[in-house]
Amino acid sequence: MKDHGYYGPGSATWKIASEAVINLGGTRAVLMQIAHPLVAMGVSEHSSYMADPFGRAKHTFILGQMLTFGSISTAHDAARTINRLHTHVHGKLPDAAGSYSSGTHYRASDPELLLWVFATLIDTILYTYPIFIGPLSLQEQEQYYQESKTLGHLLGLSQEDMPGKVQDLRHYVSEMVHSDHLAATPQSRQLAQQVLFPRTPAFLRPLLHVNALVTSALLPQPIREIYGMEWSPRQQRAFELSMRGLRTVVPRLPLSLRLLPITQRLMRQGVLGEQKSG
Repeated sequence: MKDHGYYGPGSATWKIASEAVINLGGTRAVLMQIAHPLVAMGVSEHSSYMADPFGRAKHTFILGQMLTFGSISTAHDAARTINRLHTHVHGKLPDAAGSYSSGTHYRASDPELLLWVFATLIDTILYTYPIFIGPLSLQEQEQYYQESKTLGHLLGLSQEDMPGKVQDLRHYVSEMVHSDHLAATPQSRQLAQQVLFPRTPAFLRPLLHVNALVTSALLPQPIREIYGMEWSPRQQRAFELSMRGLRTVVPRLPLSLRLLPITQRLMRQGVLGEQKSG
């Protein structure tokens, strides 16, 4: 029996999400997520982002890898861990923000919040892959999104909660970005600062600035404005030139250098399981 989890070789998910360079867009997804006042409040009050941003990011990343590349049981274990952590995430918004009044209740299991977190992740991956690696056909984009609904379902979304087609997903994200559902709050700005510039050894700080520049380039303008991030046409041209070079190099690298060790290990476990059962 094959044990490639919910995706496996030949899936759009393994083709697209396995590329290590895609993780350069991770901060974009996080900043879009916490631009939602209720998400930001939940993360601020119930997460270790402020005390241990690297540890929190690493834990989240590993769980995501398990969901995407692990066996069925590994994916279920990861989903149970995430859902269990979300059980305790609830409270009230202390001050009015955007379209939400003071005292608005939030709960991590709320489909509205789950959908925003899910949608920003999928949107970011489909947005960054062509920038960092190369074009995706509309069929590949659609296939990837339809496959991703399994992940959304594992984390608490029903089929009806999720937009039908990939274009519907993009429309939803665009509407949210240009709506008053997203807004600057003390929690979102404090979290963004910690995500972008956590306390770190001096020799790593240049990397933080590179990540901040890449994130600024990738964010929609209304989200940049929420965080007070400036971005000029000159910076955009420089970014596009750099990405052109990246797209020339990355696809020519051997696969062993394009996939992270944890991704390769989880993929191999599925192959080994298939060989043993044969």
